[in-house]
Amino acid sequence: MVDAVSTVWAKKEGVYGTDAVPTGAANGILTRNFSMKPVEMDRLDRNLDQLIYGAQSSGTSNKRMTMAYEVELAGSGAAGTAPRWMELLEGCGLDVPVLSAGVDAQQDFALAGTPASSLTQYGYWQDQLRKMVGSAGTFSLDFTAGAYPFLGFNWTGLLAATPFSKSAPGETDLSDWVQPVEVNTDNTSFTLDGYAPALRSLKLDANVATSIRNLVGKRYVRRGNHAMSGTMIVEATDIATKDYLSTLLSGTTVPWSLEHGTVAGNIIGIGGAKAQITDISESKEDDVLMWTISVTCTVDGGVPDISFSAE
Repeated sequence: MVDAVSTVWAKKEGVYGTDAVPTGAANGILTRNFSMKPVEMDRLDRNLDQLIYGAQSSGTSNKRMTMAYEVELAGSGAAGTAPRWMELLEGCGLDVPVLSAGVDAQQDFALAGTPASSLTQYGYWQDQLRKMVGSAGTFSLDFTAGAYPFLGFNWTGLLAATPFSKSAPGETDLSDWVQPVEVNTDNTSFTLDGYAPALRSLKLDANVATSIRNLVGKRYVRRGNHAMSGTMIVEATDIATKDYLSTLLSGTTVPWSLEHGTVAGNIIGIGGAKAQITDISESKEDDVLMWTISVTCTVDGGVPDISFSAE
């Protein structure tokens, strides 16, 4: 029997697909809702003609591993130092954080043509180790009132040379992971097109395209384009005060921003300059009219579709 207790270690690779050898002392990830599929593969069917009915055996191809987990969104504890989740975002296509000593860490999606980052990830179930190299992924984010904010990650990677073994992980140092603060009026501010509607939740998905490229002489996880989109659930505004319905009709792109946290070292900023409202649906909550505003974060005019900061 294997107990379902888990730990994850992740480290950026110096050379794609080469085991970066993460350790529990330096590379532990404080996860929740961890899951993995230790082997995914394609089947090679022969479809031979035969004299009897029935299934035929198949071969295996394109072996890979997938992993998913969530991490809490909080600062590093020191302004100007990148929190650990920014390294994970690099594996999803964001650039290396730009650090301003004692001020903040800033991170946007990397420009096309920028060398892609990849991660080696070790996933443990008790003492059962699974190793994944060359992993790339996609992410989502969730700020919901009355809860802690978090990032969700889904990864695809190659099996390491020895992907499975029995190895006690020992201690995992998670001291770099600072406790987040609740999403609420005291800790969180949000604006959409310069106005601050009452926010129930902000949920965005990066929709990063990942696929296994399986060629003669080259096999890797390809991270392609992305398209940030999601929803902002707010109390419906009086259109005489802020008319988001007209913004929807016009197709105009608008800025948005969210700042979370009040203490230096644990302040997170997220926003974009040109979001487009693509849909507004109405519902009731406690007899209050609510709007679910669907948005696409665009790169119109060459601006970043989303920017992260940790202050």
